[in-house]
Amino acid sequence: MCTVLDAELWGILDGLNLILERCYGSVLIQTDSLEAVNVIQEESFGGSTSALVRRIRQLLDTVRLWKIQHISRDKNKIADGLVRMVHDRRSGLRVFEDSLL
Repeated sequence: MCTVLDAELWGILDGLNLILERCYGSVLIQTDSLEAVNVIQEESFGGSTSALVRRIRQLLDTVRLWKIQHISRDKNKIADGLVRMVHDRRSGLRVFEDSLL
């Protein structure tokens, strides 16, 4: 059991781990959680004491170029489509190398 914010942060951390395993040099994180965006950005100024946020920041420090953006839920259609695919297929982890647009 965890908070909604923790669930968002775990998702970001898992995604970063996948990206680093594939040796990508840049990362764009888009989330509909403004709180997650703020807590990760604040960490760059030493604001968070969360071990989860610190781990995300450690991984981001190993990436050449990264950016985090808040995207409104109604504009986050790709993520909604991915969630529907997971619920429809229930076939484990799927990694998409290209945009679904």
